[in-house]
Amino acid sequence: KERSPPNRRMEPVRSVMALICAVVASGSMSSVASYRNVLASMGSKRMAPVVHTFMGKRKSFMQATTEGTIATAPPLELYEAQLRKSIEEEDSGIIGSKGTNSAKDIVFVPEQVPNKRTSRGKEPELWLDDDTTEVKPIHRLTMMGIWGMSSVMMLDVISQLSNPIDGAAAALVVASTVLFADLFSGIFHWSVDNYGSLKTPIFGSIIHSFQGHHSAPWTITHRPFFNNVYKIARVVLPLMALSMAMTLNSGNWGWELFAIVFFNMQILGQEFHKLSHMIRTRPWVSKLQNCGILLSKRKHLQHHTSPFEGHYCIVTGHMNPLLDNSKFFRHLEKFVYNCGGPEPNCWKLNPELRATTLGKST
Repeated sequence: KERSPPNRRMEPVRSVMALICAVVASGSMSSVASYRNVLASMGSKRMAPVVHTFMGKRKSFMQATTEGTIATAPPLELYEAQLRKSIEEEDSGIIGSKGTNSAKDIVFVPEQVPNKRTSRGKEPELWLDDDTTEVKPIHRLTMMGIWGMSSVMMLDVISQLSNPIDGAAAALVVASTVLFADLFSGIFHWSVDNYGSLKTPIFGSIIHSFQGHHSAPWTITHRPFFNNVYKIARVVLPLMALSMAMTLNSGNWGWELFAIVFFNMQILGQEFHKLSHMIRTRPWVSKLQNCGILLSKRKHLQHHTSPFEGHYCIVTGHMNPLLDNSKFFRHLEKFVYNCGGPEPNCWKLNPELRATTLGKST
């Protein structure tokens, strides 16, 4: 019997290898054309239509999830369910003395997840090619610069406090600045959640990160401190330098102290935000969250409900009731729209919210 040509005998092997390579590549490649190239390089033609169809469906799902067409992916539901469970355990005192620092301990049951990508809530989802969860030298240097300027300014403030009255006034400045920082974080959070895109100058990467955060909120728990705060810190750095140049040795210690607290709270607010998304936190962190010093899991979880129209403040969350009950953001959205601005994303997700805000019947 005549033996089959070598290339035909190896066709099944090439097909299997091409499928494996294409599936592995799906974690780092973003276009279906890339999968075609993988198949072509392996010399396999028989499996190309099958793999191309599979990868095309995967890309469609990823694109729909990113654009908000799919409101909630199954792993997102499981993540939020475990987060709620951890809140209940903390409230009832079940949590022990040990805590974990990320969402890596989430256990997903494959039978409960229609989508086979069961690691979706366990591994970080990075939507930018140059994004990473690793700490780079520039991340540390940026924070070192901010902390260095903050230290110099704080020493200047302390040198100007000459009596107990000044000390009381300084405490009042700190407390009021923290509340204002919480208010500002809410307005900033609302703006980047609802307006702009990756192409927006200066704030494009921040906008993209905040909007993508809704579809994979656990990603933030994988970021170390310096990596997590960098996108905010690189904007704060020149503003802190400008504040230092204007207030240092000027005798206006009140404004100098305000700048120190305000800018550092904007940076730390991103870390408080991360802590509110952790399935397990250390007991002392949970106590600070539950007593209102840090942003609590329970309160921030209310923001992660489509159309994401409230609970924007992420420093302490104390200003959320005032802003939400007064419909501050609805008035702000209406003002922007009447001035010719675009519709906010929350209106697009909920047309009824748009009609209510504009005073029109649905």
